[in-house]
Amino acid sequence: MTVCTIVFKYILMKSRITITIDPKVHELAKKTAKRRDTTVSGLIEGLLREEGAQSRRGLVEKMTGVASLREPSGGKGGKGGRDLLRDALLAKYIR
Repeated sequence: MTVCTIVFKYILMKSRITITIDPKVHELAKKTAKRRDTTVSGLIEGLLREEGAQSRRGLVEKMTGVASLREPSGGKGGKGGRDLLRDALLAKYIR
């Protein structure tokens, strides 16, 4: 009996782009990339990924505090009592 194993190898293709920057900035980029043990392309890619991550965090920060908890319903029949769901949410997220 012959056993055949198939291995899929995913190759991530990267795009080649051309950018124009000041020669002094280019030298700074090369020195920074060397110090971080990467390439100028890797340095730029990392910076752009971090910028994207900050943008996503910004959205979450904008949404924080937008919603408010409902006021206590007053229990059954609207007369007194405690709103157990509101109390649980306050305990979990606010206090």
